[in-house]
Amino acid sequence: MWERLRGNLDSNDHPTAACPRGIHGDGSCSCQSSSSAEESGARAGISRIVMLAEALFEVLDQIHQQPMSLSLSMVSLSAPESVVDSFPVKVYSKTERSESADDVSQCYICLAEYEEGDKIRILPCHHEYHVSCVDKWLKEIHGVCPLCRGDVREGSTEGFISN
Repeated sequence: MWERLRGNLDSNDHPTAACPRGIHGDGSCSCQSSSSAEESGARAGISRIVMLAEALFEVLDQIHQQPMSLSLSMVSLSAPESVVDSFPVKVYSKTERSESADDVSQCYICLAEYEEGDKIRILPCHHEYHVSCVDKWLKEIHGVCPLCRGDVREGSTEGFISN
């Protein structure tokens, strides 16, 4: 039946030598063999696409089956305002900085040099930032130190790097 629909059989269901694409009229057509090669290549391509789609769905299923606690641990949550406000604040002084050579003189959030009188918040990990910069970071974006990624919401200094 398919052969007849393709035009490869005559009315008596005998194979014809006519070109199925109508290109070769002299009976020396080889389109049928190249056509089947193209079809098998197309089938192989479709088969690969289907296998990739199945693999993708397997991975997505595994991701969706992960415990919610694991998923939440990968997302950084902002810190409560009360926790952030509990961290000490100092006023920057260039004279204090000259006494301690290893003090940092720039905010690693905005990358601006500290100026005399700037308010600096000190995190439990001892990293220091402009109050306005670090408060926005901790309260609105991430509950971790921008430099060492220590979680400020835990309330302990375990795992923090000391300077």
